[in-house]
Amino acid sequence: MSKNFIKNNNLYILNKKKIIFLAIVFVLLILFLSFFLVNKSNEFLIDNSKNIHKRNILLNNKLQELKNIIIDKDLLIDNLKNKNKELSGLFNKYTDTVKFKVATSEELRKNIFSKDEEILELNRKINYYKFLLNSKNNNNLITIEDFSLKNHKDSNFLTYSFLLLSNKDGKKLKGSFQLFYDGINDDTGNKILKQRLIVSNNKISFTNFLKISGKLKFPKNHSYNTIYLSVKCNGKMYKYKHTNN
Repeated sequence: MSKNFIKNNNLYILNKKKIIFLAIVFVLLILFLSFFLVNKSNEFLIDNSKNIHKRNILLNNKLQELKNIIIDKDLLIDNLKNKNKELSGLFNKYTDTVKFKVATSEELRKNIFSKDEEILELNRKINYYKFLLNSKNNNNLITIEDFSLKNHKDSNFLTYSFLLLSNKDGKKLKGSFQLFYDGINDDTGNKILKQRLIVSNNKISFTNFLKISGKLKFPKNHSYNTIYLSVKCNGKMYKYKHTNN
């Protein structure tokens, strides 16, 4: 065997041992790295799990707080609903009481008004018969009494009323009436004489006595100083003059 062969064989054995040693070192290094990575991974997972657990605890606590707030709000809402029902009940009772009082007062007012009308009617009858007693020798068929006028503020309307009395007890009388005025045109200053006023219904028909009243439109730019009433009854004209003081 040559020296070169022995030398090469020794080199081959040394190289093989070296390769095995390197392989063992590499495997150990791999195992160490694997162990290190697994350990770090476990630490990371444990830390992450702890953080998640803490977050879950915080979230659960927050959810519980919100639930408690919702429960308190629900209780407050229920309490307000109950109070609202109580207030609604009291309001309805109060409203019913007020409605009853209003209805009662309205009924009383109507009754009082009706009684006042009855009293006025009786007074008119009494005054009428007094009038008949004092006018036996009166040749006129009717007499005009209680003429009145009322101006409406901020308006060009007049309210009028007058009483017609018959000198013939029980006799049916028919006719009509008209209203005129003397005044001044405020725009021109010209005098106005016996200007007729438009009456919506000027027909009359009555027995013994009749109260006539109504409302008529007056020209805005006219001022009156005298109102004339003319009543035509059974072919004869009866006149009344009212001067504005």
